[in-house]
Amino acid sequence: MQKITINRPVVWKSIVTDRLRRELSQELERAINRLDMEIQQLEFQAKRILPELERQNLKRAMEMRQQLEDEKQKRRETRERLGDQMQEVSNLPTGQEIARGTLESWVEVSVGDDISKILYVELVTRDDEVIELREGRPE
Repeated sequence: MQKITINRPVVWKSIVTDRLRRELSQELERAINRLDMEIQQLEFQAKRILPELERQNLKRAMEMRQQLEDEKQKRRETRERLGDQMQEVSNLPTGQEIARGTLESWVEVSVGDDISKILYVELVTRDDEVIELREGRPE
């Protein structure tokens, strides 16, 4: 066998622009709103379920109350982190490259290939347009 096809990670980077800042802020805002709704749902569940459960089994009701509080606290902490990220997004310098995520691609590898060039790939975008593809680790 002289060649095989492998799956490799592709690092997706974006150049910071006003448009990207707006998009990232909107994504974070939607996530914060979703968390707010989940917290409200947990509070609604507590008001609906706990009184009946307290009449039936006080110990189970206390456990359920604690579980609901723990879930609300997790969401509040996540909401706080997202708020911090919103602040970071607004402070990103225009023109800076930021990592957006990891994609995958297939590549054919042959005997004699330099694996370090094949396995490290970056895709760079500016406002949803691919502006550069990079192979190999940066020097």
